[in-house]
Amino acid sequence: MLPSDLLITRIKKDRIYPDFAQLTAEHLELAAELIDVYKNLTGKKKSEIDELLEELEQGLNFKRVRGLRTLLERRCTFRSKFIIEPVLARRAVFEIASESKVTNREERAEVIESVANNLTIPAEDLEQSLWADQESEVILENFEPLSPEALLKWYNLALAQTLLFKSTGMTIAVKGKAPEIFRAIKYFGLMYLQEGRDRIRVEGASSLLKLSEKYGTSLAKLLPSIVRSESWQIDAEIVIRRDTPRIYHFILDSRDRNLLLSEELASEAAKTTFDSSIEKRFYNEFLSLPVAKSWELIREPDVIFTKKGVFIPDFKFRHKELEIETYFEIVGFWTDSYIKRKLAKLRALPFTMLVAIDKNLACFNAAQFDLGLDQPVILYSKKVPIGDVVRYLAEIEQEAITKQVEQLKETKIELEGDIVLIKEIAQKYAMSQDAIRASVTHPDYVVFKDVIVRKELLGEVKEKLLSINKYVEARRVIEAMRSPNVDEVLTHLGFAVKWKGLDPNETRIALQ
Repeated sequence: MLPSDLLITRIKKDRIYPDFAQLTAEHLELAAELIDVYKNLTGKKKSEIDELLEELEQGLNFKRVRGLRTLLERRCTFRSKFIIEPVLARRAVFEIASESKVTNREERAEVIESVANNLTIPAEDLEQSLWADQESEVILENFEPLSPEALLKWYNLALAQTLLFKSTGMTIAVKGKAPEIFRAIKYFGLMYLQEGRDRIRVEGASSLLKLSEKYGTSLAKLLPSIVRSESWQIDAEIVIRRDTPRIYHFILDSRDRNLLLSEELASEAAKTTFDSSIEKRFYNEFLSLPVAKSWELIREPDVIFTKKGVFIPDFKFRHKELEIETYFEIVGFWTDSYIKRKLAKLRALPFTMLVAIDKNLACFNAAQFDLGLDQPVILYSKKVPIGDVVRYLAEIEQEAITKQVEQLKETKIELEGDIVLIKEIAQKYAMSQDAIRASVTHPDYVVFKDVIVRKELLGEVKEKLLSINKYVEARRVIEAMRSPNVDEVLTHLGFAVKWKGLDPNETRIALQ
């Protein structure tokens, strides 16, 4: 968003239009010139930068220039540069100056020199420190450049957001589920009404009994998520409070995306966000566990339409090999009305999902409060018991594997060659590797974790190993079988590994 005094609009009949910067040579040249100022003046005072930019404003639309400057300064890092803390420096100078009754430059210079001597620093360093914390004196330490086109698109988006702050409400029409829009509505805590599958009504700050700046800002922050969606249109009612307040329509659709969305900046917004520290902690902890190798964890994955409204689960687990997935909802904040709406949506779901509920919340009493859910429920306190979640996933995984094993009973799995990779068989039969391992019972083969090996070949390998006592040499023999599970094969063939320290070259094998 931009400061409201930098908003530029046009009005025609009952419509209001932000005065977007077009991607023309004129505007691109202006953007490039402003970017170069910040890029080339690193290390200079802000007052020096402002002076140069004010000269640049001459003959131009100053609101446009200052709007672009406002955005560029958000990519700047300014620092105060001083030897002595400015507040302390001023106090020391003013104490002596008040005693001496300074009335001219010469007397001021004498005071500065005296204080500098007392502080054992040069007078120049004291002068620099005196007002170093004032906005005009801060130094441009770093600037994150961007392209002129990206700056103009960012400016147009900020202009539209600023206009939306004055909205009494907005109707959003979308094609498809548009999950990012619903996630953003949920994240920013906006009041909305689902009007069919393709229309959403969002209330604006100006429609509230008391204008809420925070709410208005949240509504404006929704716009980037709308713009990034595939196909959309917004129709917002904008209140213009002049002599007589009047409502105008601000209409925008996905055909305007090219003026608003920069790929250069879009990636900066694509970051995982969380509604609470509980969710964030669970997410990070799950990804650090071995189970994450089998299950992909997706944050707020889908928009689910139910008879009780739109529902966006917190997470979805998707198995990386089996064709199974399940949702997970963490209920960690509620009021009576909130929990009633949440439970109504959970009961209306057409599938089973795991639900974690904070048992310490005021309105929950395990003895009296009936959830009325057919969904599996985990109760937690302070953090989600991740072990319970892992066990739930393991049950689902085992059920899926058991079904596949049942299907494979009617299938004869063909094995060819001395060594067969289980991964290749699984791909051939469109089954999981676990189901293949459980289903292969050929009398001439032995099933290991990753490979299936003909017994005749294993006998030859054992003969070679009998003449070897070094572990590293045994590894080379077994790895030639394309099996990464060396110890598993050694154990099957009756060999034990005798480690001497951590050096594999000193490790031996021996027949048990």
